Amino acid sequence: MSPGVENIQIKKANKVSTGIAGLDFQLGGGYPAGSIIVLHGSPLSGIEKMAVQFWKAPGEGAHYYLMIDGLVEEGMVKVSTADVEEAVNACSASKRVVVDSLSSVILKEGIDEALRLMKETSRSILDHGGNTFFILYSGVHPDIEEMRIARHADVFVTLLEEMHGSEVERKLMIRKLKDADVPNRMYPYNIATEGIDLSTTARVV
Repeated sequence: MSPGVENIQIKKANKVSTGIAGLDFQLGGGYPAGSIIVLHGSPLSGIEKMAVQFWKAPGEGAHYYLMIDGLVEEGMVKVSTADVEEAVNACSASKRVVVDSLSSVILKEGIDEALRLMKETSRSILDHGGNTFFILYSGVHPDIEEMRIARHADVFVTLLEEMHGSEVERKLMIRKLKDADVPNRMYPYNIATEGIDLSTTARVV
């Protein structure tokens, strides 16, 4: 065995792939099935790429990407904030539903409507092991609103960026993780053409 490299057995029971191999490894197979996932970060952090990777990850059942904010790519569904509840209800039999973004729902419909979308409207998806995935932009909402969103989330992930001289350092932080220990370290990542790349020095067995 190489120095500094661990042999770790990955358990994938009741896990849903994140769409990022390195993050799946760190989380023992992926996100917990049947969970509300919130991804928090700036628009330049790679946040949309990470959401698309989750949407496109292989797995059973239908996958939906509900686009409120940006241009609709092939396979996505264009919705307005007024129609997003109906759209989520229509996805009740699916395994993965991405809402891009929860920030738009908060700004146009209010924080209480956003929380209801997370907990009540999503229930039919969560009850059969599906996952809902919400984008929350940093620097947009008051702290009290971000706190309320975090309390309702099962998984809360933050993408951080720091400048060191002429270099940008990007790190992924798991801040909340349902039914599991929250990792006590941050994970460096790169933004590549195909999406977020998170490396690991451990060996999968």
